[in-house]
Amino acid sequence: MSTDLLSQLNPAQAEAAAHFTGPALVVAGAGSGKTRTLIYRIAHLIREHDVQPGEVLAVTFTNKAAAEMRERAGHLIEGAGELWMSTFHSAGVRILRAYGEYIGLRRGFVIYDDDDQLDLLKEVMGNLPGVGPDANPRQLRAVIDRAKGNLWTPEDLARSGEDMMAGLPRATAVEGYRRYQARLRGTNAIDFNDLIVETVRLFREMPAVLNKIQNRARFIHVDEYQDTNRAQYELTRLLASRDRNLLVVGDPDQCLPPDTLVRTTRGCVRIEDVREGDCTFGTGGGKTLVPSVVRHVKRGHYRGSMWRINAGGKTLEGTPHHVLLSRIEPTEGKWYVYLMYREDRGYRVGITKSMRSGDDGKSEHGFRVRLNQEHGDKLWVLRVCGTAQEARFHEVLYSARYGLPTVLFHAVGRNLAFDDDHLRRLYEALDTRSAAERLMRDLHLHPDFPHYRPQNGARRHTVNVVMYQDNRHGGATSWGSWTSG
Repeated sequence: MSTDLLSQLNPAQAEAAAHFTGPALVVAGAGSGKTRTLIYRIAHLIREHDVQPGEVLAVTFTNKAAAEMRERAGHLIEGAGELWMSTFHSAGVRILRAYGEYIGLRRGFVIYDDDDQLDLLKEVMGNLPGVGPDANPRQLRAVIDRAKGNLWTPEDLARSGEDMMAGLPRATAVEGYRRYQARLRGTNAIDFNDLIVETVRLFREMPAVLNKIQNRARFIHVDEYQDTNRAQYELTRLLASRDRNLLVVGDPDQCLPPDTLVRTTRGCVRIEDVREGDCTFGTGGGKTLVPSVVRHVKRGHYRGSMWRINAGGKTLEGTPHHVLLSRIEPTEGKWYVYLMYREDRGYRVGITKSMRSGDDGKSEHGFRVRLNQEHGDKLWVLRVCGTAQEARFHEVLYSARYGLPTVLFHAVGRNLAFDDDHLRRLYEALDTRSAAERLMRDLHLHPDFPHYRPQNGARRHTVNVVMYQDNRHGGATSWGSWTSG
């Protein structure tokens, strides 16, 4: 059975997935199936080597990526619910909730979110000598984030030799960091970075606790390893220090080429001249510049195609690994060829008009209407065509070339040749995931970055909570409401 499992991978993926004990580093580019290889390796361990699911830890960087890993493992691995799949920080929460008292964290300790942290930093900065109440708390947070990413205490930061830190004098930054930590401890609180820092401290100071966790995590996997900072590296090193069964996968390629200008407190500098400790500015997905300190600089090499994006009179050049936020504006008279994904079915290709009427009668993107009708979870636009005939041509081409179905995901309320049972059987019989990965790789698309993901669907619900609402006199006065998706 395990041989059949590995036959679903290409030779390089199969070689990595077949690795049993000892450390292993898997280096591959974006869209090459790194996460797929990791999941198949876990399945191979369980099927071929009798490893128990409860002995496997798989770590990645975002909750979305961790959920994706759990979902994919559930389709492939019996007992997948016992796997420990999470982000670094979620793993830290789990460990500290169980053993944090050994290092002075009392039960029920609070984890500060971004708003809590900024409120506290603003108070701290308002009381620092030479810093007024109007100071930007994000400056000090950038310094503290970098310090904790390097496992630096305030004393370590003072010895770092840097004169300016995110625009703050060194003495001011060090004292602010010291007062911030004291305030956290005084309220039995930690921040997001402490979930890693304090777990590392726990393992260093309490070897018996580390040994217990190592009994639970005998086989360790880290996805997107190139993104680890020193604290996450040290946490991984400690966990793997006993059994050394560590497999990491990553992509070291640079996203932006030489001569790309980066805005810093030193002015705009070429990307190859950015130094560790520089304070850079990015949009953070909005119009306001957000400061961030460079934690580490590593040279990389890339061979392959480059992409150019023109917008607002500017041109940005990057590798296919560089992801930009953008909005797809609807255009009348066009046709989209798309790749759609639904969790309980898989992938299929299809076509739609660029503009269609939604349930409310208003015109909107055709692919949004199609995805909602299909109860789909993700959608990628493969091609924009000028005619229906051209779109149909590419739909058939992609279907034949990659072995992807074009038939709809469900038959409810539709006059189809297939009923829902036959549709389910069809999608269960086809490996649409492997086919879709090949298609996305060839078109430089990424499984984690669809062009559209609906807020609601068959497996998502929006809950509106309204407090103190008054419906008297035919009106509604809402004193507070929250929406959770």
